[in-house]
Amino acid sequence: MKKWFGKEAKIALSVLISILILYVGINYLKGINVMKPSNYYYVQFPSVAGLAQSAPVTIDGYKVGLVQEIVYDYDTNQTIKVLLNLDKKLKIPVDSRVYLETDMLGTSSVVIDLNPHVSEYYEHGALLQGEVKSGLMQSLQADLLPQVAVLLPKLDSIITGLQILVNDPALASSVKRIDHITANLERSSAQLSGMMQNDVPVILDNVQGITAQINQFSDTLNTLPLQSTMASVQKTSYNLQQITSRLTSPDNSLGLLLNDRALYDRANGVLGSVDSLMIDLRLNPKRYVHFSLF
Repeated sequence: MKKWFGKEAKIALSVLISILILYVGINYLKGINVMKPSNYYYVQFPSVAGLAQSAPVTIDGYKVGLVQEIVYDYDTNQTIKVLLNLDKKLKIPVDSRVYLETDMLGTSSVVIDLNPHVSEYYEHGALLQGEVKSGLMQSLQADLLPQVAVLLPKLDSIITGLQILVNDPALASSVKRIDHITANLERSSAQLSGMMQNDVPVILDNVQGITAQINQFSDTLNTLPLQSTMASVQKTSYNLQQITSRLTSPDNSLGLLLNDRALYDRANGVLGSVDSLMIDLRLNPKRYVHFSLF
């Protein structure tokens, strides 16, 4: 027993165990579970851009294996052979699609689209033909790059126009005027703030005083005998209407005097005769007055 389990044997056994652990650990880091049974399939792709070893293999988003190895096919010099390490229970139906899918970050993965309409399956280790599905970045490159190429001359013209506009002295003067306007607005705002702090309270006090006087005047008006005053005014107005109606009526002397044309003419003639008499009296007093001493 001592001969077989000597120091050298222990060292050799330790090295073998370390190598085994290292192998299992490296494969585990790659995503390969050496303790789990698996089956292998080869897939030929025209391009494997973005695909790396240990990349996931999925079916409807579920991971069923990983990429074991990527080898360039030197026999054809046209394709790249990818070894897929899949779960042991997985069977790939004939005419199933295997394609390469690339995400937004440029990382590729293998996607298997199983054919549910057949009952025949590929043998383990069979060679399948793969497809490269255009990802988002490829679509953007195919669609946007031509448009960008068309827009580049226009962008160059726009940048040139912007440079001319920026270098125009009128723009600098406009900016200076805007700065001046801004400074004036700041001063006006400061003045308005000062007025709001100083003048507005005084104005509000005056308004409150005026409001109080109006209220007092309104109270005074409420205490006045407006109803009796209005009754007196109505009575006076009625009396004036009566007087006016009497003046316009021919039933009284004053009404006759104002409305009778013949009476007016006679009165006017009497006044003319009196006036003539007074004039003659003033001019010839002796004709009407006699003085005799004896």
